[in-house]
Amino acid sequence: MDRRHLVHFLAVVDEGSISAAARKLGLSQPSVSQTIHELERELECTLFTRGRGMSATSNGRALIGPARSALRALDTARWAIEDVSELKSGELDIGSVVNLAVDPLVDLVKRYRARHPGVTIHIRRVHVGARGFDDLARGHVELLLTEYPPAATGYQEVPFGERPLVAVFPPGTPLADRPMRIEELADRDVISAPFPGAIGRAHMNRLLAARGLGNLVPVLETAHRHAVIPLILAGVGGTILHGTEADLAARLGAVVRPLDVSLPTGHALYYRSDELSPAARAFVALVRESTVA
Repeated sequence: MDRRHLVHFLAVVDEGSISAAARKLGLSQPSVSQTIHELERELECTLFTRGRGMSATSNGRALIGPARSALRALDTARWAIEDVSELKSGELDIGSVVNLAVDPLVDLVKRYRARHPGVTIHIRRVHVGARGFDDLARGHVELLLTEYPPAATGYQEVPFGERPLVAVFPPGTPLADRPMRIEELADRDVISAPFPGAIGRAHMNRLLAARGLGNLVPVLETAHRHAVIPLILAGVGGTILHGTEADLAARLGAVVRPLDVSLPTGHALYYRSDELSPAARAFVALVRESTVA
């Protein structure tokens, strides 16, 4: 078994078929197919079920994490010999829960790419809770962006701390040209969104209770993250968002105002205590800079 076997194996896993993997690798289908057969013969097991596509068997799924870890280890060994101060190449596997793949991940990736354009980044969807940490433990991802406090222990963490909140309301909403006070929400039609990045009803009510005010009753509550901004633009109501999504809403015509309170973000970046690849170390350093800023 060599690097070629692992690269071809993971390409088939990620792309779902021999043909798609071959296109990704710039190789012929017979070449990739032959490599997979060689690997199965060496391991004496079937790694994929064949049909309209290629799905990993239980043996194949067990190999995914170690294969990614092995490739990262090989890259780390190569980078230890080469001049890696500028990170001219490499790969980075980041696992993110769906709710955080836009904010804060988009801005972090943008800044990382500006510094290290030669690094290829793979953003992989992971489950909320302990299952996401399973992917980190098994080496499927090198970094994990998920909720804080964590659902598992034994990992290094970089919490994102507090971030300013932004009130976002439909186009044309008359709002004073100043930071919006939290108590002013009681007089507005508000959309509640119970996921990280938007502020759910419970968070809103805690903020109001701290000012001696009663509970807020939203006009709509949705668990569909991508529906929030269209609902705002359609005039259904406003909500409170963080950074990137608030900026997007403003560009699309929404009325935005900073809020006069901050709130813990409820998420963090996690990684294992063992050696990180240079690409991952650079990303962790960037996140630490962001939390200080």
